[in-house]
Amino acid sequence: MTVLQKRRLGRTNLQVSTVGFGGTWISELTTTNAVQVVKRAFELGITYFDTAKLDGDSEEKIGTALQDVREKCVIATKTGSRTKKESLEDFKGSLKRLRTDRLDIIQLHGIDDEKTLAKAMGEDGSLQTCKEARKQGLVDFIGITGHKPRVLVKAVESGEFDSVLVPLNVVTRQALEELLPVAKAHDVGVIAMKPLSAKTSTLITCLYNPSLSLLSDEPELKTLLGETTDARVNSALRYVLSQDVATVIPGLKSLDEVKTAVKAAEQYSGLTPKEQEKFSFNLEKNYCRDCGQCQPCSQNLNIAAILRFHMLFEVYGLKVWAKKLYEGLDVRADKCTGCGECILRCPDQLLIINMLKKAKKDFE
Repeated sequence: MTVLQKRRLGRTNLQVSTVGFGGTWISELTTTNAVQVVKRAFELGITYFDTAKLDGDSEEKIGTALQDVREKCVIATKTGSRTKKESLEDFKGSLKRLRTDRLDIIQLHGIDDEKTLAKAMGEDGSLQTCKEARKQGLVDFIGITGHKPRVLVKAVESGEFDSVLVPLNVVTRQALEELLPVAKAHDVGVIAMKPLSAKTSTLITCLYNPSLSLLSDEPELKTLLGETTDARVNSALRYVLSQDVATVIPGLKSLDEVKTAVKAAEQYSGLTPKEQEKFSFNLEKNYCRDCGQCQPCSQNLNIAAILRFHMLFEVYGLKVWAKKLYEGLDVRADKCTGCGECILRCPDQLLIINMLKKAKKDFE
């Protein structure tokens, strides 16, 4: 077994490989192939494995692959349920599917708004099941996952969670502004997901659907990250590893992908001065944090998507790609009537109407 560099996962004191294994995509493989990929990841030094009940049969495949080396791995899974009863069923099912009598980490899955967070943390919420399981020795630590850093900040500040899983990549940096500093202050371990994928409109596109992905064949992305797929993966992972995170979990579903990810981890010892300059973008205070509170728009504009694409255009210089994404929207910025409802809802009091006008001018 290769030994990869490890980092401490916050107050859990677990030592985890800097690159972990995201289990979503192995649900597309046969059991034989999936087990082969997971076992090879372990042999090459990956010791952190992340999965979920909602990831098809990922839990079964990871459980089968790692049953003989269970005590040498850190396994994290999730419950997407919000109540005690439903999450208890999830928990029991995960233990069975993962072929283990305890979990290292159980995570509340996809907490993306404060209402959902409050329900999950309430008296009849899924957090209570996780805490009871921890009390019984069935799980060691409790984590939370989501795509909205501001919601996750509130979760971290509650003191109930030991780890937090959040998207982070070259063009998705909202977590850096507030969540990572708060997590560090509370000694909560940070796990970065989606290092190779970018949110476009309402969907997240990634390496395995490359037409609109962060790692697609767009010429501008090649200029930013590298000419070959391996070079782009390496560059993207190096950027995330340079942040204050314990591990990054790309979704892996082939031996080649595992090898590429492990190579990036093996070679990483900090960004070069050239990389630091290349990845340094001026994100001013008045940018959209993609919190979604400006929605819904009375004219059906996807405001967050328009402003996200305009940031790719204006800040990152990915002008052709950004325009392609913008032109794929059903409703564009010219439909804005200037009603101002979005401004009233924006927690950052952004001048959204002016920002939409600027996007319209630049794109059209």
